[in-house]
Amino acid sequence: MQDQVSENLSERLFSKVRKIQETSTISNSAETMDEPCGEQVLIEGVCSNAWYRVLRRTYWIWQGADPIELEEVLSRIATGEGERSHPDKLDTLKGYAPGNWIYEFSQLAGEYLKKGRDLEEAQMPDAARNAYLLAARYYSLASYPHLKGDELAEQAQVQGNLAYRDAGRLMPVALRELKIPFRDKEICGYLHLPSDEHTVPVVMVSGSIDSLQIDFYRFYEQYLAPNGIGMLTLDMPGIGHSSQFPLVQDTSRLHQAALHYLRDEVPWVDNQRIGMVGVRLGGNVAARLAYLEPMHLKAIACIGPGLNQFFVESPLFNQAPPMLRASLANRLGADAKDWALLQPQCQIFSLKRQGLVGVTKTRVPILSIGHKRDFICPESDIRTLASSSHYGKALVLDKLPVMQVFDRALRETCDWLKLHFNI
Repeated sequence: MQDQVSENLSERLFSKVRKIQETSTISNSAETMDEPCGEQVLIEGVCSNAWYRVLRRTYWIWQGADPIELEEVLSRIATGEGERSHPDKLDTLKGYAPGNWIYEFSQLAGEYLKKGRDLEEAQMPDAARNAYLLAARYYSLASYPHLKGDELAEQAQVQGNLAYRDAGRLMPVALRELKIPFRDKEICGYLHLPSDEHTVPVVMVSGSIDSLQIDFYRFYEQYLAPNGIGMLTLDMPGIGHSSQFPLVQDTSRLHQAALHYLRDEVPWVDNQRIGMVGVRLGGNVAARLAYLEPMHLKAIACIGPGLNQFFVESPLFNQAPPMLRASLANRLGADAKDWALLQPQCQIFSLKRQGLVGVTKTRVPILSIGHKRDFICPESDIRTLASSSHYGKALVLDKLPVMQVFDRALRETCDWLKLHFNI
């Protein structure tokens, strides 16, 4: 019966959207894409002129995707037959059909969702949980880069969250979904606990403007849970469960509300040991919160955060590849076609311009991590952020491959939290 319900839901979600707007045309109405020539290596992955999306193979595999399955899907997308929104971009095939990015990853996700149902019915909860997590992983990939108004992607997000909740029922401590009141609306967050028999330290985690909160389970499972640290994931403004909240200068307003809710309303949380980990724009949120809530945050870690220079220096801003441009424009309700007009608008996100980072100091311990070759968070921003805390530390990485760097960043982050949580 559950299988039938899931299949019927999938049919309802996707049957009427075969000719819907293709992802690369959302928030970018330009007929051609202004982009750097050749292959551009970012700390998250590779931006190639042949693909609209930034391919983060190593990162996706680390998150749980099977490398063989991943390459098979990418191959089907690359060889898909049909009209593309941008003929030179392999992943821009129109319509919900074979070769379309969302279609291919959703098909694979659906297989794992069904497998999870079958395994759960066979009384194999651990295997079922892993299948559900893979379903959530592939639905998240189907939705990537999670643009508001991308109807196919939004349906994949719905499915991904359902699969994640199914996995959550079978976790060692059941996943808890928090509904946090905020201005007559609700902020949705997923709370993972290593134990519900006593209070535990908790870290809020948020990513970039092209990631979902269901993308961070591996960080919890491998790094936080073994050290007795809980995790509350939150979507950034304009994304996923937080898509109803626009991205504005006060980037941290949702997380500030979540912080107060954790302190005052959640009985499993040690309210004297709450921290935050932010990646990319999530790092902007974490740093901002360190100034606004110095008495309530125990420590933060920022990984490759967008802080200042990317927003105020045109040469850096213009290095953004097409997908990142569309993602940023999407959160602002703008069109990436007008990129030159966006840069002045985005200067409001500079924490230096806001009179915070590099201007005053906070007592919240800040771990600032970045890569020497990162245009979004140059080395000077990394060091400026660390020096903006009375108890700051900078870690500037300069080696590839990316995942070795990323693994070190996460290990350093976990050690930093343990140090300041007195674990």
